[in-house]
Amino acid sequence: MRQFYYTIITLLRGRSSTTIKLVSLTLGLLVGILLFSQIAYELSYEKCYPEPERLVMVRAMIMNQKTGEIMGDDGNGYDETVYAPLAPAMAEDMPEWVESATTVYATNEFKVYKENKLLDTRYILADTCFFRTMGIEVLKGNLQDFAIPGSAFVSQSFAHKVFGDEDVIGKTLSLDKQQDMTIRGIYQDMPENSMLKHDFVLSIHAKGGYQGGGRWNSNDIYYAFLRLRKASDLDAVNGSIQRMVEKHTDAEWDGWKSTFSVIPLVDRHLDNPNTQRRLIILGFLGFAIFFVAIMNYILISIATMSRRAKSVGVHKCSGASSGNIFSMFLIETGIIVVVSVVFTILLMYIFRETIEDLLAVRLASLFAWQTLWVPLLIVLVLFLVAGVLPGRIFSRIPVTQIFRRYTEGKKGWKRSLLFIQFTGVSFVLGLLLVTLLQYGMLMNRDIGIRVPGLTEAECWLQQEQVESVKDYIRRQPMVEGVSAATCSVLHEYWTRGLLGNDGKRIATLNFNYCTRNYPEVMGIRIIEGGPMKQDGDILVNEEVVRKMKWTDGAVGKRLNDVKEGNAIVGVFSDVRNKGFYEEQAPIMLMALENSNHTFNVRLKPPYDDNLKKLNAFVEEAFPTIALRFVTVESMVQDLYREVYRFRNSVYITSIFILLIVLMGLIGYVNDETQRRGKEIAIRKVNGAEVSNVLTLLTRGILYVALPAVLIGTVAAYFVGTAWLEQFVEHIDMNPLLFAGTAVAVVLLIVLVVVLKAWRIANENPVKSIKSE
Repeated sequence: MRQFYYTIITLLRGRSSTTIKLVSLTLGLLVGILLFSQIAYELSYEKCYPEPERLVMVRAMIMNQKTGEIMGDDGNGYDETVYAPLAPAMAEDMPEWVESATTVYATNEFKVYKENKLLDTRYILADTCFFRTMGIEVLKGNLQDFAIPGSAFVSQSFAHKVFGDEDVIGKTLSLDKQQDMTIRGIYQDMPENSMLKHDFVLSIHAKGGYQGGGRWNSNDIYYAFLRLRKASDLDAVNGSIQRMVEKHTDAEWDGWKSTFSVIPLVDRHLDNPNTQRRLIILGFLGFAIFFVAIMNYILISIATMSRRAKSVGVHKCSGASSGNIFSMFLIETGIIVVVSVVFTILLMYIFRETIEDLLAVRLASLFAWQTLWVPLLIVLVLFLVAGVLPGRIFSRIPVTQIFRRYTEGKKGWKRSLLFIQFTGVSFVLGLLLVTLLQYGMLMNRDIGIRVPGLTEAECWLQQEQVESVKDYIRRQPMVEGVSAATCSVLHEYWTRGLLGNDGKRIATLNFNYCTRNYPEVMGIRIIEGGPMKQDGDILVNEEVVRKMKWTDGAVGKRLNDVKEGNAIVGVFSDVRNKGFYEEQAPIMLMALENSNHTFNVRLKPPYDDNLKKLNAFVEEAFPTIALRFVTVESMVQDLYREVYRFRNSVYITSIFILLIVLMGLIGYVNDETQRRGKEIAIRKVNGAEVSNVLTLLTRGILYVALPAVLIGTVAAYFVGTAWLEQFVEHIDMNPLLFAGTAVAVVLLIVLVVVLKAWRIANENPVKSIKSE
């Protein structure tokens, strides 16, 4: 108890250093816990299901047998979506290995309404075997009812959120205000760390088939999941799946071949190279700020040695052993760590919404029981490292220090700790430079359309409604133009093979049916030929011309395998419909005046105000139609949402680590000027100028800073280069940019040293000598 009392008195007397320790540990804990918990959360992806090792996912590698070209969307060359009948066929043909199988269509194509109120929700479509295959507990309802088209099973939390304490069985919700779905059951909530995120599951069954029209060799947009009888049956399934598929459909066409296989579901998330790269970088960031925070704590503790040595000597003269001194420092560290943890929790609560948006996961899911060991381990490591090292150093101070001034500066320790901090801050700031420049490039790069003022809404309408809706909207004073198309401008369009001049498939052609004024409304630039004037007219982008090797122009030519259209009437500048994550796709636009589903409206300025007016008008004029317009600018932002979140993670980490390092540097300079006050005074008496004193102190710091900043900047260059590999187009990694960052960090360090040492350098030397 006495040791605890002495510790409290010491902390209160050293309020300045105690405050710095609290702030640095709180910032380090906040970011470190969030980043490491995010890593643990993603490492546990798909492990939320019972016996997850028995769950597998079907995938296909589609390869051109002549050129070796691979079509895939998972980062490893595999296509994760397959034909709808594949899952039930595998359950039927492989009963000795497959216990059950399910077909899932993961889409949020329809907006969900409750009594004309738009709900913010996520859903999937699945067959009757979904709950059994995935191992999700059904709390209420009869699974046989799920086979009825338009049926839905909702999660327990969704039922309570939307309907309160009411019995939800038999309640209805509306899809796009056109199709009612009836709730027939409730299932247990599932964690968020899964590829299938859903508040309810809608029956995929429709008219004896599947929603989306899935069948063999057509519309491969479905996921197929299997629950194996034993995890060891994986190899047997992989050995037989290709023959099974070829029993039902052709796996080869136009020189391409689909090779099917299964992969454990728990491996799917971590097998993605982009995920691996991102988690490694998050690990670097988390380690950097957490380690720097610990080193800063130790640095500040050691920096007070010259002042606290006498009190240690007094304690030892009073009978305290080295063990007692060591215990006092452990208690001191424990108190500071506990207070820092409290502040960290408080900050997480205050900024909960910001943090959840940044990490794209609720804090309740991030700190679930399965991953709660991560923050506990971080706090334990912090306490042990930050408490043991200073405690051992202070406990070895000899008792004789009560009779004389303790001048041992532990220069090696302090400079080593500064070296680590300077390396960490230069690494994080260098990585921040990369993320800022790349995000700025993505948001400002020309994507082939004129984004400002352009809005979009999606909804399948009855054909007779389409022209009426366009006409009413076109007549509004805030509207400049209206067009319609089948597909959203920033998603993959419908696809078909692009056949070369020899009739063989050379690429996948993205095609979109649209009204004739579509290019004008979208701001698409026609660089050859002219606009579409009648149904069937075709525009192609520059990539089609490159793929077809048309050096004499494209106008007047026809695309092989496009029998329903006319000749090409024009060529337009490339549109990055899938952003800069993938190579530019060949695109065809075909005029069709009764195009449906996607409506684009170009507004007059001011855009934000007119968007509100447009949505208010549509809601009033068409209360039974689920049209809700959003800006294409916000769609671009959503397209790069992961980049935005990563940039902000690095940005926040950079600010926090910079604050921590600056606090540690200030503490170090304060200690050095106090410890070397007599030396500086004598130098000034002997003729040293202020500049000489500042140079003396700065030189010592630069010996540490220059190699540390160099190492951190080089590391940032290579890590930034690895992060940029996920983009087909990215910024140039100019070494001069990193050199500039390194120079800025060094100048900031020198500035802090000069400002903190300015007083002692200008102080009357007589005063310093008298105080000695």
